[in-house]
Amino acid sequence: MLMEVRQAILPLALRRNVRRWDDLERASLLIESLARHWRDDAPLELLVVAPRRDVGVLGSGLPRFANIDLSIRSESDFFPLLSGFYLMQGWHRQQIIKLHVPATLGFGGYLTLDSDVCCVGDFDAMTFVTDGRTLSQWEPKSRHDWWRQTAEVVGAPHDPGDRGLTVTPNILHGVLAAQALEHFRTGMMNPMMKLTGWLIRRVGSIPWTEYSLYTCVAELKGNLFDYHVPWGPSNDAPLLSYSHSIWHPSQYDRLSLYTSSSRPDAPFVVLQSSTGVSLALVKAAIERLAAGRGAN
Repeated sequence: MLMEVRQAILPLALRRNVRRWDDLERASLLIESLARHWRDDAPLELLVVAPRRDVGVLGSGLPRFANIDLSIRSESDFFPLLSGFYLMQGWHRQQIIKLHVPATLGFGGYLTLDSDVCCVGDFDAMTFVTDGRTLSQWEPKSRHDWWRQTAEVVGAPHDPGDRGLTVTPNILHGVLAAQALEHFRTGMMNPMMKLTGWLIRRVGSIPWTEYSLYTCVAELKGNLFDYHVPWGPSNDAPLLSYSHSIWHPSQYDRLSLYTSSSRPDAPFVVLQSSTGVSLALVKAAIERLAAGRGAN
């Protein structure tokens, strides 16, 4: 039974160009925002998993706070040299990290993060827990074709009218993360090799995401709702503020909503760097929220 969520995981790989410092600053902004809004007596345990080449830079460059227990580990601590993990592209590597590492370390409930996420509202270890299960973020399976493809990969039925766990940020459980990967172990074929094979065979498409694997396997096993409260109108967006998030350049004007009189309606936002949104503008928007909060 899930009693609390006080662990979080952040996969982070710095780009090999001038924008690597932008990656570092965005991750730093995320950690600062978590420290500002974490309201628990014990620290939030934040695990950053990065390529070995980046561990030193992150260790010296990421900020430290008393209420954030920050650990930085190398991918090689969890994936052997000949693992199929290293044949995956960066996006799918991040997905596998969010499942494999928490499962390996025996996490209970945990928060998944990317460096494009910011925390804009207070939360603690019990904010997303009710009656021993987690309040997670859901989406209609009709929204993305990866739900159909994942069902095929998993060997599960697909109903586009159903809902599954949506993309980062979200809350998962280590037991179901381990279950999702173990489902793909057959004989001498380990999960990384099998999932890499699916990626190679489905070039040009997205055959699975970490959340679709996690959801579909748990549905097949019949234990998804042992750990998660089913979607309902009353818990439609417990983590993410859609009104204040930016996924496309046409949504830049949403930064003007970051005021004390128009605060996000959930504790997290996504401000995707791939849209080209300026980090300086993002910082200014977050600071406006912080200033307005202090004035209340």
